[in-house]
Amino acid sequence: MGNLKVHDKLDIQAGGQVEVLDEFGSGGQGTVYKVSYNGKTYALKWYHPGVFKGKENDFYKNLENNISNGAPTDAFLWPKAITKVYNDQFGYLMDVRPSGYEELTNFFVGGRKQKQARFKSFYALCTAAINIIEAFRALHNNGYSYQDINNGNFFINPENGDVLICDNDVSPFGTNLGIMGKQRWMAPEIVMGKNDPDKNSDRFSLAVVLFRLLFINHPLEGRYSTPPCMTKELEQKYYGSAPIFVYDPTTSENRPIPGTDHNLKLFWNVYPDYVKDAFIRAFSHDVMMKQKPRILEKEWMDIFIRLRTEIGRCPYCGQETFYTFKGSHDIPCMECGKKIPITNALQIKNQILPIFPGLKISLWTVDSSLEDIRTQVAEVVKNPKDPRLLGLRNLSQRTWSVNLPDGSQRPLPPQQVVPVRAGFEIHFLGGTNDSGIIK
Repeated sequence: MGNLKVHDKLDIQAGGQVEVLDEFGSGGQGTVYKVSYNGKTYALKWYHPGVFKGKENDFYKNLENNISNGAPTDAFLWPKAITKVYNDQFGYLMDVRPSGYEELTNFFVGGRKQKQARFKSFYALCTAAINIIEAFRALHNNGYSYQDINNGNFFINPENGDVLICDNDVSPFGTNLGIMGKQRWMAPEIVMGKNDPDKNSDRFSLAVVLFRLLFINHPLEGRYSTPPCMTKELEQKYYGSAPIFVYDPTTSENRPIPGTDHNLKLFWNVYPDYVKDAFIRAFSHDVMMKQKPRILEKEWMDIFIRLRTEIGRCPYCGQETFYTFKGSHDIPCMECGKKIPITNALQIKNQILPIFPGLKISLWTVDSSLEDIRTQVAEVVKNPKDPRLLGLRNLSQRTWSVNLPDGSQRPLPPQQVVPVRAGFEIHFLGGTNDSGIIK
């Protein structure tokens, strides 16, 4: 049947017909069309002929199962219905991406027709990363692997970091239906043909996505891996058999190329060390070569929720900066460079958070086992009579228990404020392992 034309009609397996209204765009696997079905507008992903390499029946059944099981989270533009088969071709319906979202690629490059997309804030950027991590954590926990994570899968709202993920023809663990991935995003073992894609290769690709969100540039592309003429053999070397991270601490062979490294050098100096250390490990030789385990979604979530928690406004210039301790209680603003004095900090488990106006503590930070990334339990507020004095407001729905230095204890109901004073211990959830101590 080939490509579709406007006004073409296709039967849906569950009943009814779709009518083609327009074309959204085309990629390696298929073309996405704007269609009408049962009086509503949807997107139809229509696969190119021969894309399944003889696995059409298995792929079709897998899509049927995915439709029946439903999406792991609302972030996925999940298949809703599937067409009947036309000469070994078929497609599936998904919701249309709403306005206000940019393809991930647009955050990396711009041109005459398309300006480079930029996040409104570091907070929105971190939220986008958290939403992506959450989506793939849920996907893997539901027994799927995505197998083809790349820049074309993600649509992000730069204002608030909301994320939509498309191309959700995912497969259960241990099953591959011919989709291998996209060059520059695939794990080394997939590039070399040593393994079929699975959740471990997903985790490598996820690390690439997160790195590019923060640093724009590619983590493996530097002086060593950018030859005058790229060949298939060189691609296999640079992305498969011998990849080198641009900031590998054991070798400077693949450092960023001067003139193309502005974003990478700028942001590498901006983000806290614990973020950079995670990427150094994720793209170390042993981890890339699967000699050591890849970073799990849970750890990435810990890192990015901490990073978002530490975002605040500089009291001098009003711009965003990271409130991260670096061996001193004075934190330099990354914009104006002035030192921001920090009097107190809140220790929760092994994490020490500087206390500053506007700081919000998430439920995940207090107890990640509750699997809640959205609820905030506390925020730091200024005393209305004396803005130099800070307090911690209870944003939760339960009464806190506050242990005072003299051994006494007092309750703090929702929306009430406890002064920020050294030695106060706050039990946020009423348990024995959910406390924060003010230093």
